[in-house]
Amino acid sequence: MNSQQFPSQQILFRPEAFWFGEPDAPLMGWYHPAHLREAAGSRQCGVVLCAPFGHEYMVAYRSYKHLAERLARAGFDVLFFDYRNTGDAGDQAGNRIEQWQADIRTACQTLREIAQVDKIALFGLRLGALLAASVLQECDASALIGLAPVISGRAYSRELRVLRTMGATTQVEETDSTRQVSEDELTGYVFDAEMRASLAKLDMLNMPAPACPVLLIARDDVSGQEGKLNTQWQEAGSNITLSSTPGYAAMMPGDAYESVVPDEIWSEILAWLSPAFPISDKEASVGSSRETSKILHVGTTQIQEKLVQFDGYTGVLSQPEHPILPHLPAVILCNIGANHRVGTHRLYVRFARALAQAGFPVLRFDKAGIGYSKATPQDTENDVYADGGVSDIQNAMYFMENSVYCEGFVVAGLCSGAYFAYLSAIKDARVRGMVLMNQLVFEWHAGDTITARKQESIKSTHFYVKAVRNLHTWKRLFKGDIRLRQIIRKLSERVGKRLRTISQALIGKLIKDHHFLGKVARQFRQLDARGVEVMLIMDAGDASVDLMTENLGRHGVLLGDSERIRLSIFKGADHTFTPLWAQQYVSDLLVSHLQARFLPASATKAE
Repeated sequence: MNSQQFPSQQILFRPEAFWFGEPDAPLMGWYHPAHLREAAGSRQCGVVLCAPFGHEYMVAYRSYKHLAERLARAGFDVLFFDYRNTGDAGDQAGNRIEQWQADIRTACQTLREIAQVDKIALFGLRLGALLAASVLQECDASALIGLAPVISGRAYSRELRVLRTMGATTQVEETDSTRQVSEDELTGYVFDAEMRASLAKLDMLNMPAPACPVLLIARDDVSGQEGKLNTQWQEAGSNITLSSTPGYAAMMPGDAYESVVPDEIWSEILAWLSPAFPISDKEASVGSSRETSKILHVGTTQIQEKLVQFDGYTGVLSQPEHPILPHLPAVILCNIGANHRVGTHRLYVRFARALAQAGFPVLRFDKAGIGYSKATPQDTENDVYADGGVSDIQNAMYFMENSVYCEGFVVAGLCSGAYFAYLSAIKDARVRGMVLMNQLVFEWHAGDTITARKQESIKSTHFYVKAVRNLHTWKRLFKGDIRLRQIIRKLSERVGKRLRTISQALIGKLIKDHHFLGKVARQFRQLDARGVEVMLIMDAGDASVDLMTENLGRHGVLLGDSERIRLSIFKGADHTFTPLWAQQYVSDLLVSHLQARFLPASATKAE
């Protein structure tokens, strides 16, 4: 093979983000081309990676990327994509299970066209495996790989609803029906009756035994029905391999930053798949160029979304279809923990599209070490509070200055995203506004870890005041399930800090001097003096309220009476605004705040 065809291995083989599928609700995918030089040829086989559902998708995202990279290095062309109404993809009403089955078929056809391959293998984790199996014949797949597959859709639906009940958020005090968690949602995602009914019809044990080879990898935390399925499909004549290689549980923790890439499982998949598709020296022929910009329908209007890559970072730029009004800042959304740019339960997708609909250009991007962006300077991934977070945001600002018309920036984020938005506003004079949502730290020191912080942290004072009136709390206390000593110690520390802020507020009224204030309060006063528009959004039961009170006084009294600083605390959600009503409430709050502060009065009235 002529090496001159490959002038830059890095450019030739890097993953490429693109839109495909229906114009009204496009799918977003990452195409990983086969590393022909490294693999000494192509295997003439594409692998389509079918994502799981909801929270499982978020924590497994990094592992999927690693699998795609390893498959590509071994000579497979790979497509990792988002179904409609998930991830970065477009939204569309309809039966979601049927949509996702159709999306897998579309992904297979698209990969065949791009990579000019005839053979396709399907990989799926959890629900992704069940969906892949359900369209195996229609996709004319040559192999199926299922990791911890959902065998029965009905049982899976029942399991999810039980978990929802166990993890339900505290009941709100308001009687407003719009602030109740609907039966048709699950941990921040739509899970309506139509979706449940369609899911209940899917059962691998009732599907025809596949004609192609199958690799099943059982989960290593609880026993499932993989053994039963293996026996049934073997008896029906399928070429099936059942594996018990560990790694699933470590990949699927409660938070994405704890997720461990299951390298042993990925090695097993390569070892199983590669012999079935040997290396070919046939010339690779890559299809036509792919779309990176799309017009999306949002409500009654349209916005444009571009898939962007800059300086090793990846992101999505959302902007109004019509020209951007003068004097508007661009909005930059900073990662929530180790979750990639879509945000927990797609919160940032909702924010970005609503803000673009209101006229603002918005960038939601992955900082170094997250998603498809480059690693940190220390060559790490999932380092939530990595030192380079502010530099990442500043690089995003430079990109936006060269990409869209904007005058300054609003930096916004939830949790760790709020922390970096706060630091960026302090450091960079281009910041005209910041929105801090449920911020849990104002300082992060070398050697700090999220695990240690979590072990030392307790819930909000508001939470404990309510919990004292709950009989269940006392039952847990007598069982020894509550860390009473730590809670008392921490609450005592909070009382001391609150007394300090009260004294600072009293002194401030007497002598009108800012120098006696604590560091955080002084920094907020300095931002105010610089003209930065500030908004703090918190759930009343979140520990961020106590952090704010300890540093800024009750109801932010140490912030003074500035009209540029707005504090909004509401009840009944949680740290990541999981209920759908809370997501919509915060989105509306964010849009109305930025419109009021930055849009001309005439433009606001016109809308």
